[in-house]
Amino acid sequence: MGTLVAIILIALAIYATMQVVLERHSVQQRISFLTSNQFIKFQQLANTARALMRASADNAVPVSMLDRLTSDMNQKIAEVRDASAQLQMLRRQLEEDTAPSELDLRLQGFLDRAEWLGKIDNASRGRRYSFWGPIDFAAASDSFIMRGFQEEIHQSFAKSEASIATAKRISALLILSLVLALFVVGALILLPLLKKLRIEHEKKKAFEQQLSILAHKDSLTGIPNRMSFHQMLQGQIDSGPLNGSPARNNSFALFLLDLDHFKAINDAFGHPAGDSLLIEGAQRISSVIENVGVVARMGGDEFAILAPDITCDAEAKEFALRILGSLSSLFTVEGHTFSMSGSIGGALFPHHASNARDMIRCADLALYAAKSKRNSVTIFDEKMMASRIAESQLRAAVFDAAKNAEFLVYYQPKIDIRSGRHAGFEALVRWRHPELGILPPGRFLHLLDTAPAMTSMTEFVVNQVAQDIRNWRNAGIDSGSVAINMPEAILISEAGYNMLEHAVKRYSLAWSDFAVEITEDVFVNKYMEQILTTVARLRVLGVSIDLDDFGTGFASLTNLRSFPFDDIKIDRSFVSDIGINDKSEQIIKAMIDLVDKLGKKCTVEGVETEEQLRFLQRCGCVIAQGYFFAQPQPFEVVTQRLKCGSLFIDALAPSATSRCDQTMQPSV
Repeated sequence: MGTLVAIILIALAIYATMQVVLERHSVQQRISFLTSNQFIKFQQLANTARALMRASADNAVPVSMLDRLTSDMNQKIAEVRDASAQLQMLRRQLEEDTAPSELDLRLQGFLDRAEWLGKIDNASRGRRYSFWGPIDFAAASDSFIMRGFQEEIHQSFAKSEASIATAKRISALLILSLVLALFVVGALILLPLLKKLRIEHEKKKAFEQQLSILAHKDSLTGIPNRMSFHQMLQGQIDSGPLNGSPARNNSFALFLLDLDHFKAINDAFGHPAGDSLLIEGAQRISSVIENVGVVARMGGDEFAILAPDITCDAEAKEFALRILGSLSSLFTVEGHTFSMSGSIGGALFPHHASNARDMIRCADLALYAAKSKRNSVTIFDEKMMASRIAESQLRAAVFDAAKNAEFLVYYQPKIDIRSGRHAGFEALVRWRHPELGILPPGRFLHLLDTAPAMTSMTEFVVNQVAQDIRNWRNAGIDSGSVAINMPEAILISEAGYNMLEHAVKRYSLAWSDFAVEITEDVFVNKYMEQILTTVARLRVLGVSIDLDDFGTGFASLTNLRSFPFDDIKIDRSFVSDIGINDKSEQIIKAMIDLVDKLGKKCTVEGVETEEQLRFLQRCGCVIAQGYFFAQPQPFEVVTQRLKCGSLFIDALAPSATSRCDQTMQPSV
């Protein structure tokens, strides 16, 4: 009986000891998992901070999206801080030293900087990013903190393994002394505990493998992530050939690629559609790279490519054009079909830079230049650095241009090409820079990346146009309606309507004296319904609603049928190919016929030659504008020409045999 009691007591001692060990192991395991989770949330925070800085520098991004990114970043900061508090509590349970480590202090500093970034205004963030790019947070997220997390996770798992080893040693020692007497007890108690330990060990190994993948692979596309790419770039610079390829003097190219209009598609059709586009885009780029180089996702819609054995700009451009070619085929996602393009900036090692940081900066400058043209490749040159500095200076000055009365309004006439008579104007803004002279809109509109700045400029244009129309009316001059390019950001709210209403009342004008031009980008704007409501309200009052740059964006037949357009303007890119490309001529003919069948007016932009004019006359076009008739000119010049009647042109009768019709005939 005493022996049985002893056996029971020993069995209970074994059980109690094992429970204590397992409890400590469980706490240590929670520390390991929580540290890993904090590491992942930190990476997400760093990515969100970079995305916020990039978005703040992008004039196409609405303020609401910047606010959402700021909110997301603040939430992630709170999650990282909460994880730190939980870790401190768990360490106290294990009676460990709870004094802040070097990692804790560095992480706290990073979080403080992130909170500061969230508190400053969007313009400050945009200016900071425009010159320095994403280097601030890339350095923080890819250096000490990353290594500190990895060491912390490794130490946590080492302690967990030590707990398991201790439990095994205790169990083995006691079982050895009680092999026969405790066989039944061991069968009922110890074996389940050992099974639990084995399962925990297997879970730990699986989690380590998953963590390794997360640390080096992008979770969405499966290609290398930012951290992995930085390591490969540095390794290529330090050690030579990439993927075992025999490099020529270790020359290689670094490309940064952005998907054009990705934000618009992502906002209009949702994140699942955007994710599918990113996955297929990564696959297409990888199919071009194959085993020659490396492609990685840097975050958002930005990809980076390392290509070895490229020694000159021509080779780099040819390689990048093949990548763009892979993106040219249509994408079909969730029942929607998209035409996608990309902008690529490239830099060569060691020709343009000799270290990783400067290589990325050069490629980023080239990408910035490429994005201004879209669907293009730009290779870095030294002029880009000076251009970026000059643009930063322009950005600082343009915000005061309206206040300093430096904006001007020029007018380009529209001509009825059947009669040769004046048919209205398009108002185009210019900037009278105190040092650089008259600047066209392409030099400064993209710098107005905040809603207040864009609103201030548009308000000036509307008021100036209204004043000029009143002056023409007082002089007995019929100027026709004047079209104003209205940014989508202003049409989302009441601002656009209020501007026109104020101008109509102040200068005693008719609503029909104005036309509002909007681009096809409105069809993928997530606020399309609000814009539709505003333009429909203006249209009822008599304002003509014109669709600008038709054929270059996202318009569909459904949108053309349902959206309240009065005039559809065919983009100049089609007109420039008249007499050169038969397909472009067929497209123009088809678009003019389509607009006519929809019961809309049609205006063709960019007419520069008599050959283009004659072709459009034969195609039945009514209204055209372009340098063939007149360049945009200030109020005083166009007023004098209106008085003299010199805006009129001789009507050119269409030829008896229409080449426009001939191009539509089937070949024999």
